[in-house]
Amino acid sequence: MRSDPTEVALRNLERLVTRDPILRNILHQHLPEGGHSSHLVPPVDVIETPDAWIVLVELPGVPKDSVRVHLDGTRLTIDGTKPRGLAGRRRKTERETGPFSREFQVPFEVDAPAITAHLEEGILTVTLPRIGASEGRDVPVQ
Repeated sequence: MRSDPTEVALRNLERLVTRDPILRNILHQHLPEGGHSSHLVPPVDVIETPDAWIVLVELPGVPKDSVRVHLDGTRLTIDGTKPRGLAGRRRKTERETGPFSREFQVPFEVDAPAITAHLEEGILTVTLPRIGASEGRDVPVQ
């Protein structure tokens, strides 16, 4: 029995994506649903300004003590859990809940000690200031 080439390609892509969390975050929304349970992927905007990179994450209903922002070298991880909310028998459920994790490769020019995170009205704002953003510098040519 021969495998469908599309199914083989999707299985290979899924194997690759499970090894690389950054690639998984990029492709997750575009892959067809499989038989496994879904993983909450909150929408994100990354904005570059002259002074900083700003990451905005939609986290409605997530308490700030359920969110972790961690920088390890050049990898920024934002993870946590979105609670289910009210207890009781579910008749219809459309809002995603459960664990979430997003990872980003951070440029080397980030001032790690000055990073801030603020959760307000369901939006997590992580500000990654640039090192020496306000300073200009001439580089001599050797």
